[in-house]
Amino acid sequence: MSNKIRIIFSIVLLSMSLSSWAQTWVDTLDSYARESFLPASSYHWRWTDAALLNTMVKEYDLCPASQKQLYLDYIRKAMDKTYGFANGKTPNSVASALGLAFLYRVTKEEKYKVKAEKVYSDYLKIRRTTEGGVSHLMLFTELWDDTVFMIGQFLLSMYQATGEQKYLDEFMKQFRIHREKLQDKEWGLWYHGWDSDNKTHCTFCSQMYWADKSSRRSHEIWGRGNGWIVVTLSDALEIIPRSNPVWIETAGYLKEMILHLPELQERETGHWYQLPVRKNEEHNWMESSCTAMFAYGITAALHLNLVSDSIYRQTADRAYRGLREYSIVPAKTKYLTTQNICTGTCIGDKNYYFKRGVKKGKPYGIGMFIQFGRRYEMDKRLN
Repeated sequence: MSNKIRIIFSIVLLSMSLSSWAQTWVDTLDSYARESFLPASSYHWRWTDAALLNTMVKEYDLCPASQKQLYLDYIRKAMDKTYGFANGKTPNSVASALGLAFLYRVTKEEKYKVKAEKVYSDYLKIRRTTEGGVSHLMLFTELWDDTVFMIGQFLLSMYQATGEQKYLDEFMKQFRIHREKLQDKEWGLWYHGWDSDNKTHCTFCSQMYWADKSSRRSHEIWGRGNGWIVVTLSDALEIIPRSNPVWIETAGYLKEMILHLPELQERETGHWYQLPVRKNEEHNWMESSCTAMFAYGITAALHLNLVSDSIYRQTADRAYRGLREYSIVPAKTKYLTTQNICTGTCIGDKNYYFKRGVKKGKPYGIGMFIQFGRRYEMDKRLN
């Protein structure tokens, strides 16, 4: 983007922020998400939509009482529309059920609890490794970092709604198993996948031979995959009481995930890369959904006083400015949308990730821009 275009776009953003229908680019993205991009009437029971549904839940919890009905109506309509399709047969299918758990927490309507418990019953039947880790796939036994978000948000929401310890215990069990198999000790971040079968196979979009023959792990640390983990840990620390022994354990996991993020951030754009630890490699590119996710986790850690070094505050500041300048563009007449987002991604080698499609919009992009931006702006006002 040239300097001239940036200046023009900044003026457009300023005029939008001063208009009566939006206060900041976060509000504008929120309006776009609900009113145009994915209205509740268009919701489908799939992981992509669940990523935006998760954002609507967060908006409800953070907004003033006068605005809560707006988000409650959205979530209720989305869940009522897909009630008959609700299931937990795969981790990706489980993801949307966080909306059912939310509705039971807020409304205490039994039908949402009944359906959520049915999803949990389905979930317990998913293929597992010998250690008990939930497979991301139905036909092969593989652990993916994506799974932590897909099942984790639902399990945490059920714990929050019911207070039943079994949901928190299951979340912690799955997190520990996935971490053991996927974590890179040097960076604290995770590889994308681990193959329990140790067989040569591929899925509809993974590459053949992606698993290392000895470690069974994939070879690459993917940005958004780690973003899912950072976001889920951040949310867990808001839900788990500090008096619970696993709170300190969970806080430690978040700190190790964000430890090296400041040095991996590209300073000029405030973004992290598609493959974060290959920051300076040719063909790598800045990826905005993981940028919003990583910045969300850093902001959460600052909010919870898990870190206090000014470098983390500076990192979050750069991400907020960078997303606004480089990864937000006009959409239709009065809306904004997101860009520089990696499309849905399975597992492969370095070049596989470098060559993935780059898209505008996407529920997980818009959703995480809103979540980070909202939390960042709230903390700025408080500080």
